[in-house]
Amino acid sequence: MSNDWYTLELDRQTSVSRPHAQQVQHALVLVMLLCVMGAVFLPLWQRGINRALEVEYQNLLETRLELEEQQQVLKASISSLSMPEALADGAWREDIVFQPIKAEAVVRVSRSN
Repeated sequence: MSNDWYTLELDRQTSVSRPHAQQVQHALVLVMLLCVMGAVFLPLWQRGINRALEVEYQNLLETRLELEEQQQVLKASISSLSMPEALADGAWREDIVFQPIKAEAVVRVSRSN
């Protein structure tokens, strides 16, 4: 009785559709696993990128502070070298003699607007 005409067609349909349904079910399970893995690893990846950006930002701040300090040192050395005492000291080391300019040697030039 198991091969009646009304059950025979039903058995054929279920035997044909079962492998296809199992393939779809396996594909859905695989997709769900990939989604779960993505949901787990996405925040970790974002945290890693955020940490890398924070470290780079801190390095840039430190570099900026170092450059500002170097700039202050250079400004201080320039201002100390532009002082007349520094000029006289440098001239003495290099045997440069300062000569006064006499008023008769100055040539006056008039300006016209």
